[in-house]
Amino acid sequence: MAEETRTGSSPNIDHRDLKITDFCDMEKFSRMMQDWAIATGLAVAAVDNDFNYLCDFYNFTEFCAVYNRGNPQKKNACIRSDQNGHGIYRCHAGLIDFTSPITLTDGTVLGAIYGGQVLPSVPDEERYRQDARKNGIDEENYIQALHKVNIRTPQQIESSAALLTRVINTFVRSSYNAMINEESLNVRSQIIASLSHIYFLNYYIDLTHHTFLALDVPAKIHEAVGTKNTADALLKTIAMQLTEKEATDGLLNFHDLSTLPERLQNRASIAYEFISTEYKWCRAVFITVSQDDQNRPDRVLYAVQQINEEKESELKIQKELKDAAEEAIKANRAKSEFLSRMSHDIRTPMNGIIGMTHIALEQENNPRTTDCLKKIGRSSNYLLGLINDVLDMSRIESGEIVLNPQPYPDEEFDEYMDSVLLPLADAKRQIFVPQKHVRQDIIPILDKLRFNQIIFNLVSNAIKYTPDGGSILYDGVSQIVGDQLELTITVSDNGQGMSESFQKILFEPYTQEDRIRTMKAQNTGSGLGLAIVKKLATLMNGTITVQSQINQGSTFTLTLHLPYITREDYQKENKETVSEDTVSLQGKRILVCEDNEINQEIVQSILSRYQMQADIAPNGIIGRNLFEKSAPGYYYAVLMDLRMPMMDGYDTAQSIRTMAREDAGTIPIIAMTADVFSEDIAHCLAAGMNDHLAKPLEPGVLYEKLKKYQ
Repeated sequence: MAEETRTGSSPNIDHRDLKITDFCDMEKFSRMMQDWAIATGLAVAAVDNDFNYLCDFYNFTEFCAVYNRGNPQKKNACIRSDQNGHGIYRCHAGLIDFTSPITLTDGTVLGAIYGGQVLPSVPDEERYRQDARKNGIDEENYIQALHKVNIRTPQQIESSAALLTRVINTFVRSSYNAMINEESLNVRSQIIASLSHIYFLNYYIDLTHHTFLALDVPAKIHEAVGTKNTADALLKTIAMQLTEKEATDGLLNFHDLSTLPERLQNRASIAYEFISTEYKWCRAVFITVSQDDQNRPDRVLYAVQQINEEKESELKIQKELKDAAEEAIKANRAKSEFLSRMSHDIRTPMNGIIGMTHIALEQENNPRTTDCLKKIGRSSNYLLGLINDVLDMSRIESGEIVLNPQPYPDEEFDEYMDSVLLPLADAKRQIFVPQKHVRQDIIPILDKLRFNQIIFNLVSNAIKYTPDGGSILYDGVSQIVGDQLELTITVSDNGQGMSESFQKILFEPYTQEDRIRTMKAQNTGSGLGLAIVKKLATLMNGTITVQSQINQGSTFTLTLHLPYITREDYQKENKETVSEDTVSLQGKRILVCEDNEINQEIVQSILSRYQMQADIAPNGIIGRNLFEKSAPGYYYAVLMDLRMPMMDGYDTAQSIRTMAREDAGTIPIIAMTADVFSEDIAHCLAAGMNDHLAKPLEPGVLYEKLKKYQ
């Protein structure tokens, strides 16, 4: 079992309601105040924070007590002097007073000392006679009381006040510490009592002297320990008493006091779980009680508790989580298998529809037939797009999409835009305005396929939801931010727009706004396009936002943070030789392993268009035999369907690769299948195939795949 670390903290003490009378011996407090007053000849008193007096008034003069504080006309002036005075100050009657705070070590103020009532020098009698007449006081008695006031120099007053402050604060602080120590002992006793309810075995261990003190121990353990007098012997006995032989070593390692200070350093506690012969599941714990000057524990509490109920609950939860994980894996596997079958079963007839449409369009047709065939082609491609959206979303959610970043020059993207996006806008007589303010000296590094997919979804949506004759604006801006290229793409339209409520859920899968969904003659799609855009943008370290108003259009802003390469470095790595493509596949013979007759016809038609010849094998065995009987180099490449009778494409490819002939290991074998999942592609490569073509087949894509192996 692994050690478990626990942390803890000391409680904070609230001083807000703390009073000196709660913990000080007030008789001693008063005696110190009185002794000081007698010794110095100065008056003194003390109050708490609520201005309640803590002791009697000492050495208060008749001049002050009777003729000033006791005079109704002068009492308020005395009170104001007490409240406003700080340190050593002169009161309203001309006497020198002082005030000092009573504090704890941490600065907490608990009250104040007030004192003084002395003159700094011989008084001006005439001034005091005028004061007596003004306030209706007997003039002679007032002067007589004034003469009884002691005279002290400022230095005497300051040193006397400082002495009293130190004495009183020392007394208060020591009294407070004594109270805290007493409370601490009480708390520790309560903790020990409380621990007995949680832990059935408790020892206090001194790591410096290797001694121990039993706090609460079962009788059986107590008897086994007997007269042992070292902590090491104690813990060894406990380990042997609590565990079977095979489990003892683990607990003994936990008990090792030679390594305990290091294991417990800067920790409140460490724990170890084990199975006991008598108590079943238990947890042993070392808890730091105190540390030495190097922050290493020197005193610890050792305790053991039963955790059967906790462990059973933990094991139950672990089993439930394991079962849930297995169910999730099964469900995900079933989902993948279903999608793979669905992909294959739908793409196979789609290949026939799209392929035959291509073939039919190449024939001489009347205008009405040509129009119908084009509409079939558009509808088929639309349906294929829906299928691709569902499969892409599944791949993204399963984490199967792996980005393939590579430099993407701006001029290459221009070609994509001109060939794919502009025709979409032209078909609806829309104004498509591409504006770009990208740096020409640097080239972004990104996944071209996925980036094009994002842009296609954004632009095609703008075209779809903008009326004929509307306008679409594409704007691209790039700038260097830190060590990355920040690429900001904005796609704006003046189309139908979206409600504010729908914008909040716009990027969630399968969502469409009701008013759009119900529009007539509108191919609204699967509701996955923007969800895929959002997921892909996140995968590419980017964000996408939208601003839109109904009937005023929408603006999507895509921001990507990408690595980049300078154009100069790119050109060095990709020295282009400008020459016309003279590669020709005319006359090349291709072995086509395909069991579906419609697909056979489609492939033959595509190859014939490029003046290539095809030999058809309706199953893997025939395909293998045709290759085996042919002369080396007779076939330029093999197009291999995967799901065929007799022998599937995987086994056929492996069989060809293992033949003892010079071209068996080099002939290009290209999978040609409706299975388009990543695991399908990986399976193809593992079986010895070179490449993969997804059905429905695109003539241009097929040609480029074959040309790649020229």
